[in-house]
Amino acid sequence: MSTAKAMSTKAVKEPLKSNRILVVDDEKAILQSYLDILSPSKDNVVAIKSSRARAVPHQAAAAGESSDAFDVVAVASGEQAVAEVKKAVKEGRPFAVGFFDVLLGSGIDGIEAVRQIHEADPAMYAVLVTAYQDRHVNSIQKVFGKEFQDRWDYLNKPFTEGEILQKARGMMAAWNLRSHMEYLKQHVSHNDKTMTVSAVARTVSHEFGNVLLQIMGKADLAKNASKIEDMKAALEAILVSSEHAAKVLASFKGMAGSKESKKEKIKISASISDTLLMMDHELKRKSIKVHLSGIEELPEFMGDNSGLIQVFMNLIINAIHAIGDNGGEIFISGSVKDKNIEIKLRDSGMGIKTEPIDKIFESFFTTKGKSGTGLGLSVCKEVVEINHRGKLTVQNSSQGGAEFTMLLPTQGDGEDL
Repeated sequence: MSTAKAMSTKAVKEPLKSNRILVVDDEKAILQSYLDILSPSKDNVVAIKSSRARAVPHQAAAAGESSDAFDVVAVASGEQAVAEVKKAVKEGRPFAVGFFDVLLGSGIDGIEAVRQIHEADPAMYAVLVTAYQDRHVNSIQKVFGKEFQDRWDYLNKPFTEGEILQKARGMMAAWNLRSHMEYLKQHVSHNDKTMTVSAVARTVSHEFGNVLLQIMGKADLAKNASKIEDMKAALEAILVSSEHAAKVLASFKGMAGSKESKKEKIKISASISDTLLMMDHELKRKSIKVHLSGIEELPEFMGDNSGLIQVFMNLIINAIHAIGDNGGEIFISGSVKDKNIEIKLRDSGMGIKTEPIDKIFESFFTTKGKSGTGLGLSVCKEVVEINHRGKLTVQNSSQGGAEFTMLLPTQGDGEDL
């Protein structure tokens, strides 16, 4: 049984956690170096002696300063790795992440090992440790497919201690976050879905999932940026995403009391710009162009900037899903009508087939199957119509695709929230 399936049976008391790491390499010296880095002790420090890796300093590890508590299992072949993962899943002690040498000895290579492991445990993260001429990342992606594109990474040899530690920490954190989100979803499925507390738990999962995707994408761009300007732009986007995450968290904490969302004088063009900055990596990856018209001319009004960013992020993510992987366009336009700001967002997808179409705003309704939470558009509806006394509607555009229309009052009720 896979980790994902194990999580989806009976309700669990606590979310599944893991600090387990699998390392796979056919060179004993390199396996030992992984142990030195990931589970160091004063008597467990050696230099790496390999033509495919350089010696790395273990200063912090040798001094016993590492605060990480990894449970590391080391094996020398792909077959052993697959067997260890199957055993771990059966025992309910899954690995969070594995480091796999691409070129192993006889038997299956590291890429095939990861492919087989994903069949047994699709939740496991993997780092392929490659020499410069092993395999190109695009050819590896074709083997794994799009389903697992966010659960593997690569690292070129020679590597450093810091690279191994940071990959381990980052991917383990991502695994445990996914586990916790899965726990929240399953917890909801075993309780009344109309309960407010359950809805909040699912919404937190949804919103933070969106924000974390943007942070991970921008961090990847910053890591590979060759120009200081590109790195600064990526880091600025990470900062915007982090600030938004903090505001989202604060808004949900506020739900425990009677405080309403904070309103301030804002320009909706700034909310849209911040959202597009956070979504830039995903839009470029999907070859989607965004066209803006009339946005900068819109007046200031009293609104909740963080809430509106949530709305635009959800609408743009829905548009991306509707467009698919072959590229397309998103059109965002703004105007003022009868003292209301009117925003229209249209995609170039196939439109919405659900009848009646307004059903998509209902809580827990989703057209995305198991990959959807059914909360994104219901949150948008709440932010626009309850928090801002506005109106959010949707229709299939005569020009193709779905078109969402948002009306926000520039004065009157909207100022009193």
